Amino acid sequence: MARILVVGTGDIGGHLAQNLAADGHQVWGVRRSDKPVGDGIAVISADVAEFETLEEIPKELDVVVYSVAAPVFSKEGYHNYYFKGLKNILKAVKGNDLNRVIFVSSSSVYHQMGGEWVNESSETNPSSFAGKEMLAAEKALLNTPVPGTVVRFTGIYGPGRTRMIEQARHGGYCDPDPEVWTNRIHRDDCVGILQFLINKSLNGESLAPIYLATDNEPATLFDVLEWMKDRIGEVDADHDVGEVSRRANRRCSNKLLSDLGYQFAYDNYRDGYDVILAEMGLV
Repeated sequence: MARILVVGTGDIGGHLAQNLAADGHQVWGVRRSDKPVGDGIAVISADVAEFETLEEIPKELDVVVYSVAAPVFSKEGYHNYYFKGLKNILKAVKGNDLNRVIFVSSSSVYHQMGGEWVNESSETNPSSFAGKEMLAAEKALLNTPVPGTVVRFTGIYGPGRTRMIEQARHGGYCDPDPEVWTNRIHRDDCVGILQFLINKSLNGESLAPIYLATDNEPATLFDVLEWMKDRIGEVDADHDVGEVSRRANRRCSNKLLSDLGYQFAYDNYRDGYDVILAEMGLV
């Protein structure tokens, strides 16, 4: 049994904490509210941006997972809750003989926009404040002596994350040419990957400093929207998806993670969205 701290217990962190507790680990969950996370999980009500609120962080921890969401989409919000928040947590757990700290990051650290393939060794030179702050947080972890691993998730979808489905229902359309490549991962695989990496680390297996976590099949926005519209059937008349010009356009490789042995619950967008569409009564 390991002593595990999950910082940020929203959709991903909360489900991860529940799974870890069910596996018999001693789990603490840090969140801004005092709302319960689940059976067997001790809640620490704190704000990672304010170091003085972290005094209840336990000692003798084995693993820390940092999986927060900035409450405000701004440069200041991202700086406070990714870079500064992670630094505060690292300071709060200093002195622990940690097996691993895992930081949940994002593919927004990549700058490639021409349909290129990217992996963990690809250059990262983001222009957005979100990508810059996320990359700064990654470096803050990887430049410490603590064993650290960064997990870069691509576009997360799953229960309650139905923006793409609503676009399709209301006739969202993207021209097939030029191609706009997209990458995604189901919420359940996000949780599964984090749990998989924790288990690997606790078993004494070596981990890479960075993993790019995405499903097995990059797909163009045209293909995703048209497949959804075909599955749903009754949709609004086509109209252009307005934000296409602002979308990332790259293909993300999960080879390093797959080679480590992770098996995806949802190999591609069709597998994952079919379940959601059925649950919504749309197919």
